[in-house]
Order: sequence, then C-alpha cells, then structure tokens
Amino acid sequence: MQEFKDWKEFINRILIDSGKFENPTSDITNATEIETFKSTDKKSLTEIRVGYFTEENKLIYLHIFNPTVPGYNKYVYGEYFYQYHFSEPPDYGDPALEFNERNRNGIISILEKGLKGKEVQFVKNDKILKSKLYIAESDSNFSYSYDFTKRGFWKKIFGQKIDKMDGIEKREIELNTIFSGIKNVLQQRTELKNKQF
Repeated sequence: MQEFKDWKEFINRILIDSGKFENPTSDITNATEIETFKSTDKKSLTEIRVGYFTEENKLIYLHIFNPTVPGYNKYVYGEYFYQYHFSEPPDYGDPALEFNERNRNGIISILEKGLKGKEVQFVKNDKILKSKLYIAESDSNFSYSYDFTKRGFWKKIFGQKIDKMDGIEKREIELNTIFSGIKNVLQQRTELKNKQF
C-alpha cells in the first residue's frame, strides 16, 4: 500500500525532511493550491514554489525562484508540467502530472540534480538591464535573452545594444549556486519505497 496519498504530502516530505527547506506557506488561486518553501539557510534567497490541482491530485508546476537571477525567474514563470512530461520520449498531453511512480521519480530527479546552466547579466549602476540565460544541454551557445529596461519596442531593436553601452558590467551566475539539488533524495527514495510496502 502506498504511504503517500498525494503530491502535496510527497513533496513536503522530501523538501522538509531534507533539512534544506522550512514548512511552506500556502495560498489558493482559482483551482490551484500554491505552496512556497523557503530555504533554511538564512543567507539564501532561493525558494521553491509548487502548484497543485488538489481536487484532481495533480502537480502543475515546481518552480525554483531567486531574485538574483531575474532572467531564470522570467523563464520559469508560466512554465508547467504536461501529462507526459516524464515519458520516453517526453510529450505533451493534458496539463499537470498524475501522482504515479514515473512522475514521482521525475520530480525526485529534478530535486536531486538541481539547476544547470548559467545566467549572464549586463549591469549598470547595480541594476540588471539585460540577462542571457544558457540552459540548453544540447547546445551550450543557445540562449534566452531578457531585457529589463523600460525602452520601447523600436528602441530595443534599433537603439544601442545594452552590452555595448558605457559602464556596463558583465556578471555570470552559475544556476547550481542558486539550487544545487538535494543530495540525500536518493537515500530518501529508498526509504520512501520501503515505507510504501
């Protein structure tokens, strides 16, 4: 018999038992319950936000946020899981993940591995004007670009390039410094499986 009745109990057990995250705060928006887990490391600004369709026992998203990487935050905002996200090969289907072993193992894998890639930021007067996000494992040169200035559309296209402006400082942040993963999830996975029987 399965010990965990739903996604919420499963994710809470992993994150809280890891010792890396505090008990979450909870909010409900439309049909989605959103839990926000803050790091137990008081120096860390990283938090994990999890969205559940509680009536259907489905997981809609698991986002890792940190204000020091606004490009990555913009990338994950609005991203959500599809029914066949962890299928081989991955596919779409309906929104959200069912609570089954394949999907639980997929979530455990995300939490174990942590974030990969880097964000390159173009900063002036301690303000991030632009960032480039490199997260494609298949192509290390592919990037997503985010402009945080209030310039209009035409000025963004025909105006001076931010990276060429005077006084621009370039910063690189490895995303694994934001969330390097939970190293003992593999041990927990064995314990969780043993408790389920």
